[in-house]
Amino acid sequence: MSEQPLVVAVVLTWNDTEFTTRCIESLYASTYQNLRIVLVDNGSVPARGPELKAAFPDVELVQLDENQGFSGGANRGMEKALAMDAEYVHLIGNDSTLAPNVTERLVEEFEARPEVGAATPLLLFSGDEPIVQFYRATYDRDMVMHTHFNVSEPYEPDAWPTIESEFIPCVALCFRAAALREVGLFDEIFGTCWEDFDICLRFHDKGWKYLTVGDATAVHFGSFTTGRESPYITYYTTRNRLICINRYSPRWIWLRRGPSLLLSFWRNQVKLYGLRNWACHRAFIRGVFDYAFDVHGERTQSEKGRIPGENHRIDGIPDYLLPSDRKVES
Repeated sequence: MSEQPLVVAVVLTWNDTEFTTRCIESLYASTYQNLRIVLVDNGSVPARGPELKAAFPDVELVQLDENQGFSGGANRGMEKALAMDAEYVHLIGNDSTLAPNVTERLVEEFEARPEVGAATPLLLFSGDEPIVQFYRATYDRDMVMHTHFNVSEPYEPDAWPTIESEFIPCVALCFRAAALREVGLFDEIFGTCWEDFDICLRFHDKGWKYLTVGDATAVHFGSFTTGRESPYITYYTTRNRLICINRYSPRWIWLRRGPSLLLSFWRNQVKLYGLRNWACHRAFIRGVFDYAFDVHGERTQSEKGRIPGENHRIDGIPDYLLPSDRKVES
């Protein structure tokens, strides 16, 4: 075990024990021996961390007093993992379970390809038959969109080779620690949603590659915590995509591709949650409004008096590990 690179799995949970238990149990079944687990309870009410810690005494618990959004909760866990001198930090949503060979295969690919900064197992839908949820995606930097391929195709292990992917969602994404130290963690300006797009572009801008390991799989139940078309998700996807457009798109994008951008909001959000879903309509409008007035971070915290746009800071964490909020010029 001492010869194996240390992998620290960071499991993020909020108001759940059932799915989180399944996720941790899948990590305990891993064939990789030099694996440690950090559990982040992201402000559950009541706190779920102590109960899960009692069930899994070897897990390192990070108990947060309030919900810091996905980006904040994930950062607290990754900071802990880096402080433990992890060589690889595997960020896993609690609604995912990993096959036993996942950690071993990811490390093998990392060790063979030093240009790879992050890698994921192939993601499957839950169900009796293995159906592909994620394998490969490209991104459009100007339009701030990502396009996924091979979704809903049947999965056979030998048919899915390891490939590079421009974009990978942060469902069970494993990071090279050296890359995180160079690029920085998630930008907490986002709170929840689109932080994966932002960090993806930051990794690529530094020359790091993303990889999908096709013969390693994880089952992702998907949107268990927040729902697929909830007002919560509608608000953050609207506001945070606009932040990314402002950050990464060229200045002329609204002049030359404005109609296409507006149509993409219609297709990818309004059409999905439904014309009669007034709660989501209000969340959509509020997302646009808060983007215009620079309301950032996890909105529930802002309403409790947190300064809008203020990023969380932890004493003793080096500057290079803190998320950057500088604008990327086109």
